[in-house]
Amino acid sequence: MKPVTHQCILPVASVALFCGWPVTPPAFAQTYPTKPIRIVVAFPPGGSTDFAARVLASHLPKALGQSIVVDNRGGAGGNIGNDIVAKAAPDGYTLLVTTEGAITISPSLYASLPYNATRDLAPITQIIKYANVVALHPSVKAGTAKELVALAKDQPGKLSYAHPGVGTNVHLGAELFNQMAGIKITGVSYKGGGPAIISLIGNETQISFATPPSAIPHVKSGRLKVIAVTSAKRSAALPDLPTLAESGVAGYNVEGWVGFYAPAKTPDSIIARVYDETTKVLKLPEVRDAVLATGSEPSGISPRETTTIVREETAMWAKLIKTVGVKIE
Repeated sequence: MKPVTHQCILPVASVALFCGWPVTPPAFAQTYPTKPIRIVVAFPPGGSTDFAARVLASHLPKALGQSIVVDNRGGAGGNIGNDIVAKAAPDGYTLLVTTEGAITISPSLYASLPYNATRDLAPITQIIKYANVVALHPSVKAGTAKELVALAKDQPGKLSYAHPGVGTNVHLGAELFNQMAGIKITGVSYKGGGPAIISLIGNETQISFATPPSAIPHVKSGRLKVIAVTSAKRSAALPDLPTLAESGVAGYNVEGWVGFYAPAKTPDSIIARVYDETTKVLKLPEVRDAVLATGSEPSGISPRETTTIVREETAMWAKLIKTVGVKIE
């Protein structure tokens, strides 16, 4: 019988990790990490991306036996932080926390990027995910998505939606709604989610496909109402809200999420170690409660599942961006 060579063993481990199967890391990976780890956050402090990174930074040091430094490098829609990690040494000591938009939308939105997300970044997991909410000014005479579509068809061009910037999933999610429902609600761009919500409260705009943290406090105070969530399935954080898909816009599915990445060519054994410890963190009751309180859900899907989602969403946004004609130089 022929001896098993080293070359025959490594591909099996790679396939197992890629498929999300349990992997026992090689002995040399047991020494990782031997020094502090830097997590680059591709957005400024205060948002969901920063929140997700700091959840990990609070719990992973105990599991990994090393401190973690959170380094916020916001700007250019997440592309600055993404580029830093894409060009970092693939040794597990520089990792990335970024949004789905910076991975799946930016390649079609920007005329050129200094990195290729598919080629230069390796997924570890999806940390959290969330459904946006379809928020309306109380004066809008629609209590369901079907009624909103009917109203938009009766009053073409009269309704407007607020969004926090061209190319965000709030902007593109509303444009996808326009396309799939066969209506035309006019987009109005603001410099951030805060100003967009203020415009909605003031009835300057009537609709927003807003993030839960920006909208829900105003729903509780009666200044806004919400009629649906944008995900394919109901949100665990907002279980009473129907989805757009079950409210008449069949097949609609837009989720926001925060992903955990390493530079490409990072050893599979290191990615497996970080993935394993991250999923343990996301299963902690106190972490789940904290995440649900923000309107999000813990995720923890495998690298392979993350790759599949990225591929599907990248294709969806590329098609929509071409149709809408959006581009940033």
